[in-house]
Amino acid sequence: MASRLRSRSYKKIAVKNFSLLRNPVATVDLLAEIVRAESTCLEARIDFLDDQCLDIGAWLVFAAMRNDMASIFSGGKISGSVSKVIHALRLQKILRFSLQSFDDAKDDVWAFPVRARRAAGTSTSPTQHLVPQAKERVGGALCEAIDQWLGACVQQQLTLHGRRGVKTIVGECLDNAERHSRREFSNDGDWMITGFMARRTLASGPSFEVQLAFLSVGASISETVKEAHPEILRGMEDYVAQHRQNLANHSRADEHLRTVYALQDNVTCDHEAHLRGGGGTGFRDILCFFGDLAGTDDGSSDPRLSIVSGRTCLHVALDRLPELSPVKSQKFNIWFNPANDPALPPDPEVVKELATDFRGTLITMGFTLDPGYLERSING
Repeated sequence: MASRLRSRSYKKIAVKNFSLLRNPVATVDLLAEIVRAESTCLEARIDFLDDQCLDIGAWLVFAAMRNDMASIFSGGKISGSVSKVIHALRLQKILRFSLQSFDDAKDDVWAFPVRARRAAGTSTSPTQHLVPQAKERVGGALCEAIDQWLGACVQQQLTLHGRRGVKTIVGECLDNAERHSRREFSNDGDWMITGFMARRTLASGPSFEVQLAFLSVGASISETVKEAHPEILRGMEDYVAQHRQNLANHSRADEHLRTVYALQDNVTCDHEAHLRGGGGTGFRDILCFFGDLAGTDDGSSDPRLSIVSGRTCLHVALDRLPELSPVKSQKFNIWFNPANDPALPPDPEVVKELATDFRGTLITMGFTLDPGYLERSING
């Protein structure tokens, strides 16, 4: 800070289209610009120029960053709509924002407030693995939030099967974060999860928009998959070698292809699970959940899901995925091309290369609930 006092360096940062769902490369660049300012400036200002929250995943990443940042930021612009979402999700303390108060009685934001694990490596309890972990309660809380969202939109709620599916997704995501996100701290990774539904007023009537994000901090997917069983690694390297030239315009083609391969059924870093023929279905479960809630009858909305990890962003639209109807006893692979064929490379519109290394993994999704589709598929 002494050198900063001499230089008196000041920076003003304008953040626009802050979304890893629709603008992933530029959004990661903006986050990197904030980091550079924090590490060099005596004072900086950030103006968030979007009228609405476009992607809660981007905000979750910024919240994780803020914990280790120097207090050099001196205010900035932010819209009332975005402020209300941050307030409802209880992110303002983590972000160190001073926000106006809001009328919580007005039902236009239904929040799943941020849940986070303590920072990795900080536990001093000799019985930490015997104490019920927060992740075991997060799944139930998310089920309650989704019930509120469905109830407000179409007077439905999750079935017993649906609740079990949501709890499975949360458990697998957070367990993976704790086991793999920081390899130097075994079973001690840190994670954050949050989401909300907002009612927007359109000319055609009310619209119910949902955003949900899971974040783990530490090693990337392409790094952790290298610890898989040798049989899995052989299949992965064959896949990488087969399609490397198809991504020749990407400097990190191998990393992108390993990330795609790691998301397939039964690809797991658990050697015992592999030998039993199990494990590695977490991403399938997430996609099925996404497809169940984000489906539409008329295609009027544009559901999106992004996986950001290392230098890779898999930027997925629902209409680019195969029919999400897996059979429990069969593999259900997602190869990110229209034919869903491992012999073909991923769709170039899916794979985005980031200029900055993202130290961890974010899964973020956004979609609009379609009451007609939900009514029609209630018994599905």
